[in-house]
Amino acid sequence: MNKCDFLLFIKKIRVLFFKYLPFKYLPIDNKKIVFSNYAGLGYGCNPKYIAEMLHQEYPEMKIIWLINEKNKKYEMPKFIKKVSIHSIRAFYELNTAKIWIDNFHKILLLKDYLEKRKSQFFIQTWHGSLGIKKIEADVKALVNEKSWKNLAVENAKMQDFLISNSEFEDNVYKSAFWGYGEILRLGHPRNDIFFKDNKDLKEKILNSLNINNSYKVAIYVPTFRQGNSAEIYDLDYEILKEALEKKFGGNWVVFVRMHRNIKQKPNLQGKDFVFDVSEYDDVQELLVISDIAITDYSSCVFDFILSRKPAFIYANDIDKYDQERGFYYPLSETPFLIAKNNNELHSNIINYDDAIYQERLEKFLQDKGCIDDGKATERIVNLIERII
Repeated sequence: MNKCDFLLFIKKIRVLFFKYLPFKYLPIDNKKIVFSNYAGLGYGCNPKYIAEMLHQEYPEMKIIWLINEKNKKYEMPKFIKKVSIHSIRAFYELNTAKIWIDNFHKILLLKDYLEKRKSQFFIQTWHGSLGIKKIEADVKALVNEKSWKNLAVENAKMQDFLISNSEFEDNVYKSAFWGYGEILRLGHPRNDIFFKDNKDLKEKILNSLNINNSYKVAIYVPTFRQGNSAEIYDLDYEILKEALEKKFGGNWVVFVRMHRNIKQKPNLQGKDFVFDVSEYDDVQELLVISDIAITDYSSCVFDFILSRKPAFIYANDIDKYDQERGFYYPLSETPFLIAKNNNELHSNIINYDDAIYQERLEKFLQDKGCIDDGKATERIVNLIERII
């Protein structure tokens, strides 16, 4: 038996083992909740904020967090129990917890024959927010992959509640998840941070990077492309810095937050004012302390606008990306000035008019029916209380 055959044999044994695990016959613990963030990638997004308030209100609750073994470096509060996502222990916790809370689908676990029991609840918070790029069933390239679609539909059927922050997102969920699950417009917990006092957060983050607190921060948060190549990300940081200093004054640093699916690191050699913050757990904290945001199609910019600070679109492949992934609405309908190259971005920053931007921003939020108000986490904790 060669190495490939041996590995295939081990995989089949593992699948059969997980399929017939007896955990589904054990009692369900009403005080246990299993959380996951991007299928085990760290501690953040909506699940983080729910877990922390839940512990604050109900310290007796058992909070389990599924992690990828490669990411055990992520630090979490002591009240959280970390469990490797593909371990036997994870399947024990999932089978005996009253509630699952996730911001991503469970396709990877479904491949290991994960099943939700009748008396369990799955709360899907997702990770977008008024996002422009299509997701799940609305992406033709994904739906055309039969093996993916079968598991994605199975995942959708398991979801009891889908947490929305707007009328727009309600409609996205209806199509993207094949009409399964009850949609609850409660707001996104991760966005509560924009309505709180965060005066010490900037000092904490800048100090950790040895940056003087007097610096202003621009954050660049591009999304991924098929193939995971970093060649498309050609933002000229020198031109950006010059435009920011000319328009807004002061000294600037640039944070670069690459998507988790992009394996290639940005080339920042010789740019001492640019910092790679891709490994920082909670992007919301980075958004809160930033004075300017720049993205192509990342939904995080639609969180950032809750701060009412300026944001810009830098996207050099709009038409191609729309064909491959698809948009729910044109980029031109967003409040942001759009640039397809570095010179256009420079011009957009120099000619930025805050009064026009604020007017467009308010209209955009109203048109989308956004309800984020700083109390989303509280509403979801109340939902959990009713369930248990």
